[in-house]
Amino acid sequence: MIKRTLALFFCFYLIQENSHAQNFNSIDSIISAEIANKNIAGGVGLIMHKDKIVYDKAFGFADVSQKVPMTTESIFRIASQTKAIVSIAFLQLVQQNKIGLDDPIENYIPAFRNQQVAVFIGDSMIFVPKNRSITPRDLLSHQSGISSADEYPKFNKLFTKYNLSNSLNSEFENLEAEVAQIAKMPLVHQPGERFSYGLSTNVIGRLIEILSKQPLDKYLYDYIFRPLKMTDTYFYLPTNKQNRLVKLATKINKDSLIELSSSQAIANYPLNEKHTYFSAIGGLVSTTHDYLKFLSCLLNEGKYGNGSHLVSKQIIEQFLTNQLVDKKFIFGGIKSLNNFGLGVGLTTKEGVVINNASEGSFFWGGAFNTAYMVDPRRKLITIFYFQRTPFVLPPLLTKLEKMTINIIDKQN
Repeated sequence: MIKRTLALFFCFYLIQENSHAQNFNSIDSIISAEIANKNIAGGVGLIMHKDKIVYDKAFGFADVSQKVPMTTESIFRIASQTKAIVSIAFLQLVQQNKIGLDDPIENYIPAFRNQQVAVFIGDSMIFVPKNRSITPRDLLSHQSGISSADEYPKFNKLFTKYNLSNSLNSEFENLEAEVAQIAKMPLVHQPGERFSYGLSTNVIGRLIEILSKQPLDKYLYDYIFRPLKMTDTYFYLPTNKQNRLVKLATKINKDSLIELSSSQAIANYPLNEKHTYFSAIGGLVSTTHDYLKFLSCLLNEGKYGNGSHLVSKQIIEQFLTNQLVDKKFIFGGIKSLNNFGLGVGLTTKEGVVINNASEGSFFWGGAFNTAYMVDPRRKLITIFYFQRTPFVLPPLLTKLEKMTINIIDKQN
């Protein structure tokens, strides 16, 4: 009788476990359909709910031409997901009172003192003085006027003239050289006037180097990666990990997805032998598991491990506070329903409709089609990584986040 009862219990347990796993079949189906339709070669999904990993799965190929399977340890170019890491690194220095969020940045980089602002009058561009100094708060919230050619096409000639039209400017020897050039180029609007995404975080990276007296990669290793045990996150991959880098793909027609040649700079930069330039706006590579460690720390109010703090609860609160107030959050020429903090997007009451994330959730992604979302109310983290260019998969990434939230809500 006891054996029969135990057997029935075990069968019930297996059914329950299988039922739990089956709940995520819709996620599997969405990603598998994208692979079948040649929109992606493969990808990885990772979901954590209430401190437990409830979904961790790889699909398709990391190298489709060589039939190398994708794994949950595959390494991805995370592009602009670099910004959140660099922003938290900088806020560590704010917490240590080495710099203030509203300090003039020319106090630390004097070249910014005489920077002008470009203004169009009709078809003519003129240059006028700044109304005020740029601050770290402006840089972290992308309100500095240091933008990008993608965001402001009418200033393309200006970005080209100052050699700042390439967002991963590996032709510069280091961040110091690039930031010196950024300081020479006129701003595309007055500091604090509006959100304009771009090169601001590279100035934050350079400020970290100046304040810490360390190269950016060394600072991030010492104060972010090593404490969080992020062992697969780098600017440049060591030789023994290069084979884990996912190939970057592009679609040439509806039936053909091809890999970019490794000789192309956009695909090759993590394998570069040049180890002195560290792109703070988008140069890191990582795994879903490594990035989960970082996001889990933020969700846990800056705490990790045995109660150590990466940053204080008060700093996390500032990081997740709307910095745009009532200004327009225009990204890629489109007005967003959401807002922006000191390095991440923030879900507003109006923005809940996008993916059903709770108001106050934070998120961002990368140009090679990676994305994360953290919903503090649900204690939920989603990470979905693909490697495709150009940046065309946000509808897929949003769909996966929305589906995840629907599944989680049905379980509770």
